[in-house]
Amino acid sequence: MKKNKIKYVLIPAFAAATLFPVLANDNQAEASEDKTTTASNVSNTVSTNEKTTAVNNSTNNTVVSTPASPATPVNNVASTSTNNELTNSASVESKEVTKPTIPFTVAEYKQKSALEFAKLIREKKVTSTELVDLAYKVIAKENPKLNAVLTTENGKIPKAIVDEAYRTAKEIDNRISAGKLAANPVDWKAQPFLGVPALIKGLDQLKNGDYTNGVYLNKGKIADESGPVAKEFAKLGFVILGQTNYPELGTRNITDSKLFGPAGNPWDPSRNTGGSSGGSAGAVASGMVPIASASDAGGSIRIPASWTGLIGLKPTGHVVKFPLVKTIEDAKVYFDKTKISKPKTLEEVPSDLKKLKVAYTLKTPLKDVELSEDGKKAVLKAVDFLKAQGFEVEEVNEFPVDGYEGIRTYTVGAIGGAYAQATKLANETTKYELDPATYALGTSTITKGKVVGNTDISSAKPASTYLKQMDDFYKKYDLFLMATNAVTAPSNDKRIDPYVDPEVEKKLYNINSIKDPKERFDLLVKQWEPMMKRTPFTWLFNLTGNPSISLPVYKNENNLPLGVMFAGRNNSEKILLEMGQLFQDNKQFVMNSSIRNTALSENGNKIGVNDYNTKFEYNTPNYAPVVEELPILNLNSAKSSANSDTSKVEKNIVSNYPKFSKVEANNDSTVKALPKTGVTNTTSFTAIAALGLIALMLYRNKKNN
Repeated sequence: MKKNKIKYVLIPAFAAATLFPVLANDNQAEASEDKTTTASNVSNTVSTNEKTTAVNNSTNNTVVSTPASPATPVNNVASTSTNNELTNSASVESKEVTKPTIPFTVAEYKQKSALEFAKLIREKKVTSTELVDLAYKVIAKENPKLNAVLTTENGKIPKAIVDEAYRTAKEIDNRISAGKLAANPVDWKAQPFLGVPALIKGLDQLKNGDYTNGVYLNKGKIADESGPVAKEFAKLGFVILGQTNYPELGTRNITDSKLFGPAGNPWDPSRNTGGSSGGSAGAVASGMVPIASASDAGGSIRIPASWTGLIGLKPTGHVVKFPLVKTIEDAKVYFDKTKISKPKTLEEVPSDLKKLKVAYTLKTPLKDVELSEDGKKAVLKAVDFLKAQGFEVEEVNEFPVDGYEGIRTYTVGAIGGAYAQATKLANETTKYELDPATYALGTSTITKGKVVGNTDISSAKPASTYLKQMDDFYKKYDLFLMATNAVTAPSNDKRIDPYVDPEVEKKLYNINSIKDPKERFDLLVKQWEPMMKRTPFTWLFNLTGNPSISLPVYKNENNLPLGVMFAGRNNSEKILLEMGQLFQDNKQFVMNSSIRNTALSENGNKIGVNDYNTKFEYNTPNYAPVVEELPILNLNSAKSSANSDTSKVEKNIVSNYPKFSKVEANNDSTVKALPKTGVTNTTSFTAIAALGLIALMLYRNKKNN
């Protein structure tokens, strides 16, 4: 080769060899926007081959305490610094800190379903302990804004619950690791959600958890054993991390109590999530956990599902239990495996779903209450989709049931019961520490036959009246489509959105002064009116027992969601779930940007695909709650200089993030924090400029020759 040609090869090669490491690091910094890995923060002892490091999890050291007065709810926790609690006990500069094991970011964690997590656990790509640890980090970040998870006065989940969660997760990890040699080998068919983090509604009993029923006068009361729902969750393999917020005795269609305070909505924390399963809805919609238990006696699953952009199924029955979820698949598998609130016989799905005749309405059961424009748009969006799919859809201009008559019957069922037990705790002074409905319903007794009470319910029709009306309706139609709620989520400011009329509230606290039994009953009915105007639909299907499902299909221009509800004949849950599947498969769901997992880009977000073929959105808009990513780690080769600037972690980056746990390491690996995304790196610019200059010199030299 001629000398003048050799220089055209050697000079660029030398330049590339010199500058490639710099460019490679810059490219990694840019790629970190598209895909990152999350540091594992394992609270329990973490095994690293033959070495073991104990990591102190100070976030779990909680003490159950009670508030001094109802003016400061137990669960109203302010945002506090957690740097000391989340800092690793080992030095972050240690060479033993290496590449994390969790194969996804915090953002991706929030988007995954329960079944997706179960699959990763089953394939041994992540452990239950790692997921539990990450879930607690997300809860610690999100909960101060949303008040979705019940905590003690110091803002912590009770230590006994946390300890049990880690013990359970470790036990599951050991079973999976041992395989067929385990004393209790894993049966994935029986436990399809094995190792997946979950939360239990506070109204459902959990050992070492809240046992107040949301009643302030019960403050500090702790459960000594778990109830049926928690046991069912454990049976299906879930790891229970704690309990979620709820209103007193589950009475309200919002989540707010004098004991726990209001639950904030992930779409807009100044608004409520709905109730009574509002804490569960906020936890799932913000991505704290993929699933949380819920219950429904008047809409308590479907109302919060509608206002937070989730899927909410109410099975056949009057008072039922079912979790809030973000995928139909999770709902289907749970419904298939659960023994709670599941009919003995089920109507099968027709071979062609499009043969079903669907009725829809833009009316409410309350003749003088108009459906909001958002409600109409949500229903019509669903109608347009059904028509495009080939369904026969017909509008019903009059609601088949009179809502004002129906709510009188519904009130009869609410009188006494748990309310009476709560009222016994109060006197004339402390009665104001109860919800006005609790006090009024608890002091009321009803006239039945020859038994004389203080409340005359003779004007209420029997529940069978409304069941017959809906049975007649379903002789003509297979499904009934309507808005789940009449309006979008209400404000947490009761001066803006009072859930009881102030004048009515005064009368409720003084209901014992009302001597006329009929007037007394009328007052009990009237106190529901503000709630009814917001949620006029859901209660009807508790009264009749018919199943129904809320689907997240709409959000308005103010970025507030509103669901639509399908109702059907008794035992038609499979059909309702299949209808939900149709909407989901055709990308009709509109969920919070934190949990959305879709191939469609919205609001300028980018679409990424991880190693496990999970599509996810990132660059979420500023109006959505955001959990900062954990630090990005770049592992340099063993040949890197130990004295270089890249051998240490920049303390200012890691100080504001959760601690690392020690995981399997390459010998003599060093750790470097990559530049923050969006920050101009002058080094890369210099390198590029140098390459350009070299190329120009070569070109001129060649031209001169």
